[in-house]
Amino acid sequence: MNQLIPITEYATYMLFSYLVGYIFLQFIPQFSKPVIQVTKQSLLLSVLGIIVLTFLPVVQVITFFSEDGLFSLTAYSILTEFQVGIAWLYGSFFAVLLWMTIYVEGPKYLQAFFILVMIISVGYASHASTLDALPGLLSHSIHFLTITIWFGILLHVGWLAKEINNLHAFLRWFTPLSIVLIVILTISGISLMLFVVEPRDYTNSWVLTYGQMLLLKHISIIPILVFGLINGFLSRKTKHDENFNPIKWIQAETFILMIVFFITGILGTLPPPHQVNATFLQEGPANWIEPILGLNIQAPFNVQLDIGLQSIVLLIIAVLFIMMMIVSFFKKISPMIALSFGIAFIIATYLGLMFSIVIN
Repeated sequence: MNQLIPITEYATYMLFSYLVGYIFLQFIPQFSKPVIQVTKQSLLLSVLGIIVLTFLPVVQVITFFSEDGLFSLTAYSILTEFQVGIAWLYGSFFAVLLWMTIYVEGPKYLQAFFILVMIISVGYASHASTLDALPGLLSHSIHFLTITIWFGILLHVGWLAKEINNLHAFLRWFTPLSIVLIVILTISGISLMLFVVEPRDYTNSWVLTYGQMLLLKHISIIPILVFGLINGFLSRKTKHDENFNPIKWIQAETFILMIVFFITGILGTLPPPHQVNATFLQEGPANWIEPILGLNIQAPFNVQLDIGLQSIVLLIIAVLFIMMMIVSFFKKISPMIALSFGIAFIIATYLGLMFSIVIN
């Protein structure tokens, strides 16, 4: 079950993004967006998928607390007394209402209300909400809503658009919107991080699996911003270039976002390092950190950065990879090559930082 949960979390993010993107684009005039083909069946299956997938973490909690012969009693207790169970009940209730609304092709405003309540239920079940009810709920819900709007729109335009005649009209409103979304994501993301990791313990947490995943998530944001620069600003210069296909570049951006979603899914299953050394004693280090560093890490410890020649070379290579992403656009090279440069940037930056670690 523990290995399955990150996959279900990732799939849940994808399904929410698909529904949020569909509902959001209903509010955009047809002349300001490409023609997008979405089937009612896929939307209905997405809603059902969310109900099923969000129940698996509840099953995990029930299994953890249940004793022989008391499974049903434990299930009732989890569903009525624990935040994860209550959140699933409310989220599923409004998911059923959303399913019915989509089935009868009901008002888009009603669809938007139901999906918003479902997102709030996800925020209510989050770790941040259990630590500090209202601030945690708001931070997680806003963060989740923002990323699903951003990714959901790109998912529909990048993979479901039938034609690109209105793409530049789409970019005129989506570019400023994406800037606003990035600002909100940054603020809400920092807020969420502060719930689980003290700023002074950020580098210390790199020894743990949670800290490793958090670092990879933060590094992955940079290629996303570069793709945003390309798709939002640089692509406008190709307005009269008939050979340029901006859809491929949007698809490349969605791949990087999928990586971030997968990392986020893993983070949701790991114990947050409120006390790094205590978490280390309980969970141990990340499986790969000691082989990379060539050290046998013992608690208590303090992680510091000492940038040496090896780290500098790797970080310079990482910067070159970012520059190559932009060069790929101007040289009209395949967006998949630019995507590979983005992934190479993540790897090079990660290794550059790992090789600069000094543990005292």
